[in-house]
Amino acid sequence: MALHQIPCELCDQLILCRDGSHPRLISEMESGFAVLGPSQYFYGYSLLICKEPATELDELEPLFRKQYLDDMARLAQAVRLAVRPNKLNTEALGNVCHHHHWHVFPRYLNEPEPLLPVWQCMPTEDEAAEHLFDRVRHEDLIQQIRRRLRD
Repeated sequence: MALHQIPCELCDQLILCRDGSHPRLISEMESGFAVLGPSQYFYGYSLLICKEPATELDELEPLFRKQYLDDMARLAQAVRLAVRPNKLNTEALGNVCHHHHWHVFPRYLNEPEPLLPVWQCMPTEDEAAEHLFDRVRHEDLIQQIRRRLRD
């Protein structure tokens, strides 16, 4: 089984979330922190970073795990209401960074490859740079998702 990595990119992001300095922070939730993804090619792409450094879902204590799954569903709903995609993809892979986290990818019919998995159709190089998070450009999106999490 995969072990929690040290150093851990997501543990570093948790520190920034806890002190309020994470530039893409949407909201603290009971079990984790919701942050906007570093690329907005899939507009509204968000992550839920688990507060516990578990590598597998079944490593979490049952009550915490239930809360974590509920928080993931709440984040997905908030993203869906904020950006109105055709479909949401929710994924927890952990192959690169083992610290448990959820990806919430809004999918749209006007994408070049709407039926492919996100990992097969993300842009590369110059096109990817166009979609990188920008605090000014994406502040309204953060606020929209945050508002829906509070509702």
